[in-house]
Amino acid sequence: MWGRVVTEAAIFAASLYDAFFDQSEVMDNRAELQALFDNPPYTYQERVCAELLAGRNVILRAPTGAGKTEAALGPYLLARQREDQQFPRRCIFASPMRTLAKDLHKRANKINEDNNLGLDVRLHTGEDPTSPQLEGDIIITTVDQLLSNYLHVPYSTSWGGRNIGAGGVIASYVVLDEFHLFDPERAFRTALAMATALKGITPFLFMTATFSEELTQKLAAETGAVVISPTPDELATMHSQQKTRTFVQVDALLTAQAVVRAHGRRSIAIANTVDRVQALYADLQRLQAGQELGEGEQELHERLRGVTLEMLHSRYFPAHRNERETRLAELLGEEAAKTESTTNVILVASQAVEVGLNISSEQLHTEICPANSLLQRAGRNARFAKEHGVVSVYALPTDEKGEWKILPYKGQEKVIRATWEALEHLPEPMTTDAEKALIDAVHTPGDAENWRGYEAVRHSTFRDKMLLAFEGDRSKRPDLIRDIQNVSLLLHDKDAELQTWDEVNRHERIGVTWVNFAVLEANREHLISDFDSSVDWLAKVPREVEREKARAEDIRQPTLLDWVAVTSPDQLKHETLVLVNPKFVFYNRQEGFRWEAPDGSTLGIAETDRPPVHPRRGATDRPDYWYTYETYQEHIERVLDASKRVAHDVWHICFKVDRKFELPDGTIELALKVAIAGHDIGKLSVGWQKWTRTWQAEQVRAYTGWLWNDAERKFKARAQGKGEYCAHTDYHPAHDKARNRKMGPRPPHAGESAAVVDECLGGVLMDTLGDEKGLAVLKGILGAIRRHHGANATGAIKDWKLDNGAADEAQRVFKLLAGTALDSERLDEMQQHGIEAVTEPELPTPDDNLAWMVYTLTSRALRLGDTRSFELFRQKEATT
Repeated sequence: MWGRVVTEAAIFAASLYDAFFDQSEVMDNRAELQALFDNPPYTYQERVCAELLAGRNVILRAPTGAGKTEAALGPYLLARQREDQQFPRRCIFASPMRTLAKDLHKRANKINEDNNLGLDVRLHTGEDPTSPQLEGDIIITTVDQLLSNYLHVPYSTSWGGRNIGAGGVIASYVVLDEFHLFDPERAFRTALAMATALKGITPFLFMTATFSEELTQKLAAETGAVVISPTPDELATMHSQQKTRTFVQVDALLTAQAVVRAHGRRSIAIANTVDRVQALYADLQRLQAGQELGEGEQELHERLRGVTLEMLHSRYFPAHRNERETRLAELLGEEAAKTESTTNVILVASQAVEVGLNISSEQLHTEICPANSLLQRAGRNARFAKEHGVVSVYALPTDEKGEWKILPYKGQEKVIRATWEALEHLPEPMTTDAEKALIDAVHTPGDAENWRGYEAVRHSTFRDKMLLAFEGDRSKRPDLIRDIQNVSLLLHDKDAELQTWDEVNRHERIGVTWVNFAVLEANREHLISDFDSSVDWLAKVPREVEREKARAEDIRQPTLLDWVAVTSPDQLKHETLVLVNPKFVFYNRQEGFRWEAPDGSTLGIAETDRPPVHPRRGATDRPDYWYTYETYQEHIERVLDASKRVAHDVWHICFKVDRKFELPDGTIELALKVAIAGHDIGKLSVGWQKWTRTWQAEQVRAYTGWLWNDAERKFKARAQGKGEYCAHTDYHPAHDKARNRKMGPRPPHAGESAAVVDECLGGVLMDTLGDEKGLAVLKGILGAIRRHHGANATGAIKDWKLDNGAADEAQRVFKLLAGTALDSERLDEMQQHGIEAVTEPELPTPDDNLAWMVYTLTSRALRLGDTRSFELFRQKEATT
């Protein structure tokens, strides 16, 4: 069990693979990829597949329409079909923008359905949090969600559950899409640090259409990645690349008049901010309606007859944005491009249209932005084969100092100016080589500067911020993910319906960069002169109500939320979820969200414009936390079984962690078993067992027939037998809460369980693994046990004592489930003399890489197994 892993053979095999691919495997990949995607794969796609399946990270540079999505999903799907034990069981596909995530989700779903793969494909964003604990086979998400989970500061789950998602990231195959759009000083650096730290465990695919050569090579060296790009010959054979596009520099502001003058049949106009998008759209509406026409605008009004005006930006509820994107696919998609006579549309959009949408235009108008973003936007022009398009690039509005307003590209003034200057020298039409030259010319200096900045702080301030985030400091998210605060708005006026995270996650949200509290106050003053703050509140923020330790039955009790009214903008600092009173803002499904009502409209949301309320989506805490009597052994067995089912991702990669840290085979798997087998030993205490015997006797007296009058299924109460040890009693919050309060608290058990494992297994681990590694593994296990009820637990304990005979029970169940023994002599001593208080137990720290890895993976395996064990048992019982 404790045999040493031999790594030399693996290293030698990898070196041989570097020199020469196994041709038979490549041929198998080709045939299977063709079967999956209905088309022969390009050679570069085969190379991506082979490298990833061989355990290598990959950087893929390919233009829009070259098949990057298929290249990314292909290796994962092949591994699943082959039941490859070397490759992760989950794919997390992270993009920098929600709109791209939504499009990827649709495409992944279609591939899954077309091939009858039966995979669980989920979309998880701040607006649509369908997978808070990163469960599912393919998860399409945003970089914010991915990195916040890895850093133990997730956006979409209870704070006590923040140590669950990180293990899900580590145990996945991670695709970082459009990596060049990540914030260079934050998300880029954090993702780079993550990929570097997880080399050998988590395979990474970095994908981009626009990356400077210098940055690509540095990234490859840092992460051990192979760089792959389609060859010129491959690009020449791609049907999607047979098109031409010309860039035109316009030294003026982007206006409705300019868009209309150039309009033929399909036009797209892109502004850098949502406010300017909405203003541009409103001006087009004015021209089309013939209102207040100025000099020369009558002709423009005539030209807009029969033109369909559309708008898309980031401030829609997901359900409504889906509607808009479906409509845009009909108006500007590939089929519409083939039937010009039926298409006459102008779309006004924000940078949300840069990626993901498979739409095209003849004329694309855009405000100047960084070159890599500009080329992404150009991908919505002449997108389809044999098209010819024009991209007109406009200057930006200026502030009172005459400086360009560059938001949302904070800190990229030099890059935007360099892009503007480079436009004068682009060839007509644009070529692939010219695009690469543009990226290198504009972005190489900034990339080099950012890399130097990363090198300067990676071992100091940046590392320190990451360590603080790992330990739960939410204030570090803006420093590590993106500087512009992302806020998810819930537009709902009944916070009584949002008392748990599960209830919150049923409601769709809108993403904004900040809460305009001053406008909210002005709107209220305009509508209500004498307001009642209890009814006419402006915004509220959630606060988790600390569970009453004297009342909480166990971790199945959901975390309750208290919504605190906001009276000052200072209260909104670092808040990522805000409840806004909908009567003081504007929203409809056509124009989206605004802080102020547009001319001719009123504040509020019509009932017909409210998004659907979804079924339960899942959260850290389950709302159906009733359960029936379990013996100690039954509970531990069920947790282990449930963990292997719902946390199979972690169990699947144990051997990789052993190899990375040069541990004996089976070490990490044993750590998972030890944590599960030992996590509830504290329930074998005198106090816990006395409580459960009394409670079960009361249940037998209270329910002479079926438990809870057959409120759930037919269960009967039974008294705790002599010599029997109880882990859970019969309990239902709807029926037993009053008696539970009257009975008083159950004694704590998490820290107590860790104390037993520490005393009775620590010596064995250090004798086997050596002091340093043995202690690190032990710390990781103990941290997971201490925090299996909540990531904030300290693990401190008071003096306590094992119940009579409990030492034998603890040993028997531990050996049965973990496959190894506790120190019997020490265990007997602890039963006879008790266990001393531990006020400041040593917890794993993020700077101890091995201890933190064990803690992170073990926490996921233990907590998911523990919270789902009874639910899965009930399901099993219902089918037998």
